[in-house]
Amino acid sequence: MPELPEVEAARRGIAEQLLDIPIVRHDLVLPKLIVAPDGLGVDALIDRRIESAERHGKYLTLRLGDLAAVIHLKLAGQIVARGDAIPGFAAGHPVPAYDAPLPHKSTHLTLTFDNGALLYLTDIRHWARVHLMSVDDLPAYFAPLRLGPDAIGPDFTREVFHARIRTRTLARLKPMLLDQTFIAGLGNIYVDEALYRARLHPERLARTLTDEEVDRLYDAIVAILAIAVPIGGASILNGKASPDHGDFPFIHGRKGNPCLNCGAEILKTRVDDRGTYLCPVCQVVS
Repeated sequence: MPELPEVEAARRGIAEQLLDIPIVRHDLVLPKLIVAPDGLGVDALIDRRIESAERHGKYLTLRLGDLAAVIHLKLAGQIVARGDAIPGFAAGHPVPAYDAPLPHKSTHLTLTFDNGALLYLTDIRHWARVHLMSVDDLPAYFAPLRLGPDAIGPDFTREVFHARIRTRTLARLKPMLLDQTFIAGLGNIYVDEALYRARLHPERLARTLTDEEVDRLYDAIVAILAIAVPIGGASILNGKASPDHGDFPFIHGRKGNPCLNCGAEILKTRVDDRGTYLCPVCQVVS
């Protein structure tokens, strides 16, 4: 699932390569991709320019004058840009391969820009959505989501983390960190990575953490995202970590491999029906 690093890669690509260029054409193959109020549809994008690309958690917001497009890639969405006038980029789910010919059968929306650049939205699961609305309606759209502080934003401070974790007296660590109302942007991969780095078991109760352990978990989240964001996210195919980025991810997708810290065999289990990787020696329930 595209998480904060993957969506941030898409945001940066759009912000660096596609701002202020008129959109001159759209090819919409899957109508349900677009969610909009009556009277507003994908045609509203024509002749508009993307003025800014913003992100909170896993939500990408494009502002085009008084129109906004909020994109959620869900489980398997992918955004790719190509064209002679731009360097191009690819972000999101790694299937299909980023260098696959486009468009293909899972390409649901293609936007053509005035300079010939093409922006493709692909989704093999058909769950991604583009919500079109007036920019004035953005607060009303986001309010019910109750998103927590963005995991790489200025509001995610050590003090805020301590305060928020102390309100989750009955929560287990992994479900808590996956909860987008607690912290926005973390998903299965980076929660596993942060807990492993902090040497904390995913089913440990949050209320049992000492202040030092809360600090350790905060530092681990910051450190893991500092690795993942610049490279556009971890490289995992068919549930296995690839060697594209050396040892990263350090534990997710590495069932049966030796722990980098102690050499014990990495296990895969399930927490709230989510595939979860851990070291049975470094991460014990206590």
